[in-house]
Amino acid sequence: DLEVFHVDEPEPIHSLNSYASPTPVIEPGRVYVHFGTYGTACVSTETGRIVWTNTELKLDHQNGPGASPVLWNELLILNCDGMDVQYVAALVKHTGQIAWKTDRSGQLQERKELKKAYCTPLVIEEGGRTQLISPGADWVYSYDPATGRELWRANYGRLGFSNVARPVAGHGMVFICTCFNQPSLMAIRYDGTGDVTDSHVVWTYDRQMPKIPSPLLVGDEIYTINEGGIATCLNAKTGEQHWQQRLGGNFASSPQLADGRIYVSNQEGQTFVFRPGKKYHELAVNTLDARFMASPAIVDKAFYLRTEAHLYRVEDLEVVR
Repeated sequence: DLEVFHVDEPEPIHSLNSYASPTPVIEPGRVYVHFGTYGTACVSTETGRIVWTNTELKLDHQNGPGASPVLWNELLILNCDGMDVQYVAALVKHTGQIAWKTDRSGQLQERKELKKAYCTPLVIEEGGRTQLISPGADWVYSYDPATGRELWRANYGRLGFSNVARPVAGHGMVFICTCFNQPSLMAIRYDGTGDVTDSHVVWTYDRQMPKIPSPLLVGDEIYTINEGGIATCLNAKTGEQHWQQRLGGNFASSPQLADGRIYVSNQEGQTFVFRPGKKYHELAVNTLDARFMASPAIVDKAFYLRTEAHLYRVEDLEVVR
């Protein structure tokens, strides 16, 4: 139990947020924790000793931190999209020093509240090209993760800010949730250069799309759950809808694939289990007396579920034996 940073007067946060919303990143011997503008740190998992801290990456979140770091080779990479500044930065994982820092290049709205985002980037590697896919307000960007050099960007074509959902990639495309005000799901080819808004957007779908839960790509289908509990299955290549189903409840956590089944939990404590496919096939609805906001971590045959008050481990012990 370790205090990494002490903040006398933290900024207000949204009712759905916390000061520790960014997900830690773990590797053998180390865990990296990020608290947005309040700081980033590396901690030894063996001793609990703080290896380094960095408090240089400042921004005005308005609603508290949200974007999680990603670890790539020797770098810890972070989206920093505030009302005042918008940039992406990489820290050297061994020292915490800034390796590179790149300002967002896309034109944003005049109002500062429309410039912020809370999205976690995604690293993809294909055809000998490594890209950091990084959604921000109004634009999604691709960077070279080694240097921070911008490779391409695409505009959402409408107002899109406070982005939370993480992108997914497949079939030569990245799938981006545009968030507020009218959430859409966009499929964008990632083989471009420069501004690819008019050339690489393959399809856009805007019926009952999520603002917070991230999409899930399984084979040729992409699945989304919006905050009001409506699940949607689309053809990932064309954007054609296969089915749409009301699950019920309110959702913030993202759907996960495990052992050939899709799991997703609502804020009322229910976990819905259904099969991937072009028709909705519900397998089970399980209930815990808890409120789910975070997505689960899946390790081997176990689910690790974090609620407001507890950490649960759920596992089929017969399978383990």
